[in-house]
Amino acid sequence: MPINKFNHLSFTLFFFILLNVSFLKAQEVGYKLDFFGYADNREYGSSYTQDKTIFGTSIAPQMYFKLNENHVLYGGIHYNQDFGSHPEDKRLFTPITYYNYTSSNIDFAIGFIPRYERLKDIPRVVLADTFMYDRPNIEGMYFQYIKGSFEQRVFIDWLSKQSDKRREQFAAGISGVFRQGLFYVNHAGLLYHNALTSNDAIDEHVQDNAVVTAKIGLDISEKTFFDSLTVDAGAVVGFDRIRSKYEMRITKGFITTQHIGYKRFDATNTLYLGQTQYLPNGDPFYRRGQYDRLDLGWTPFKSRAIEAKLVLSFHFTRDRVDNQQAFTLRYKFDQSLWRKHK
Repeated sequence: MPINKFNHLSFTLFFFILLNVSFLKAQEVGYKLDFFGYADNREYGSSYTQDKTIFGTSIAPQMYFKLNENHVLYGGIHYNQDFGSHPEDKRLFTPITYYNYTSSNIDFAIGFIPRYERLKDIPRVVLADTFMYDRPNIEGMYFQYIKGSFEQRVFIDWLSKQSDKRREQFAAGISGVFRQGLFYVNHAGLLYHNALTSNDAIDEHVQDNAVVTAKIGLDISEKTFFDSLTVDAGAVVGFDRIRSKYEMRITKGFITTQHIGYKRFDATNTLYLGQTQYLPNGDPFYRRGQYDRLDLGWTPFKSRAIEAKLVLSFHFTRDRVDNQQAFTLRYKFDQSLWRKHK
């Protein structure tokens, strides 16, 4: 028998053995289904940005094995494909497999972890929203702690394993918020480490890049007839170094965001003023000293299982105005299949 067929057979047998053992040990077995449809048209002309249309769907069927109230194992597949793809285009076909511990204060996961629900509110200056399309999983670990009005998240996402041709790369991030009455303080940050390949013959240098944001905000939603009304302001600090080429460069800027929502409509404006930020994983619009983004949103329907949203975005830079239209639809469904009776 060829080696590759033997390996596939061994993996299949191991998977079914593991499935049966998990089923016998589990207190509850069920499945989840996540569907994401997107049409994101980006009419960009500014430097560092890419003019393109991102149009396609992804689906993520999963099974879960709940060992008790705190410990759960997830396994499934995440498949994503843009419409009109050619055979030579990439088709994103990645596993979803992770262990999850949850309690009243803690959410801990390790494995191939779906990204959206855990990192959907990370600021774009820290992590570009294209990661939600191109890299739907966190490949690593995630930890969240919540107590009262305090929330803190830490994660590490392994982007590339070292080889003869590929560098070792990872990103480690934080985000959190503390609320006190009408006021809140939030922060977010990301460290990107771009190491070397295992090939000593290649002339290359280790790259370190990081960005941190911290803002003070006011939430007066309950004091008005709007569903939501917030305003915040703070600082962005970036760090960039390529070892043996130049020392650490520090860039600073001011950032402020205003958000208003009423029934099915909302508007968000974000203004950045300061030094150019070099952000390999952040939104490329922040690679300039002055940038303003206005998002006008409409949510035609929303429930526990399904949400559709249309957002018109305008990007104001010193030399031009770019625009973007994005429609997204998310459908989430979960069902318990079997539960052990006590």
